[in-house]
Amino acid sequence: MAKIYLQIDKEVNTNYFTVPIYLDTEGESVNAFEVKIKTSNNLIFRDYLEKDSIISYWIEKPSIKENILSFSGITPGGYIGKKGLLVNLIFEAKQNGQAFIEILPSSQILLNDGLGTKAGLKTDRYEFLLNITQTQKISIEDRYPPEPFKIYPQRNKEIFNNKYYIIFEAKDKQSGIAYYEAAEVPICINLGLTCENPRFEKVSSPYLLKDQSLRSYIYVKAVDRAGNERIEILKPQRLFLAEEILFFFIFSSLFILGIIFYNKIKWHLRIK
Repeated sequence: MAKIYLQIDKEVNTNYFTVPIYLDTEGESVNAFEVKIKTSNNLIFRDYLEKDSIISYWIEKPSIKENILSFSGITPGGYIGKKGLLVNLIFEAKQNGQAFIEILPSSQILLNDGLGTKAGLKTDRYEFLLNITQTQKISIEDRYPPEPFKIYPQRNKEIFNNKYYIIFEAKDKQSGIAYYEAAEVPICINLGLTCENPRFEKVSSPYLLKDQSLRSYIYVKAVDRAGNERIEILKPQRLFLAEEILFFFIFSSLFILGIIFYNKIKWHLRIK
């Protein structure tokens, strides 16, 4: 039977403190996690850190909904171990006194059996004393940008009314991804280069493309929680449409014929 547990001192003396949430699989291979946590009213959830987490892909990052702190994710290939770090949660102590953090029984762990079988799960309630003698600010140490990632153009009649969109996901094992920005820059037809600098705006995946002709450079910027950035670029998927090529061919042909005809007239006028 798997167990979700945390480590915390019996007495906390700082206004901000970190609580690691661990998983003990009891020898079983698991690959999906949904954790729900309840806390006392004198605790405020402030942030989280993904560094060293066994979760490869987040379905829901830690957030508060209806007074319940929850998160979920998956680990393709599965995980077996006694102390697998799921996430580090950062709390602020609102006032001194008794406090608690409870892993709710509604949390779920799925076995890595290809069937989505629920694993048996043990949870617990942790009580401790808040006695604030030190005040500090939240500081996240992360000198590294997010890891390289891919941008995938997609089209599906079930999403965005069959319009083109992109999907992407960056990873940052230090502080975690804070947000994404994207920009679309049309190419210069005469040079095949971008005509302007990218103008970024905050987006999420999936992102509906403004240029449905797929003839723009697409920039996606991933920014981690420490402010480090990584930009990936998707080149134009189509440079010219068939009708534009035909138009260009006809126009070029007429232009060349015009030059030839002009030169002939000019030559005849010289003879006369």
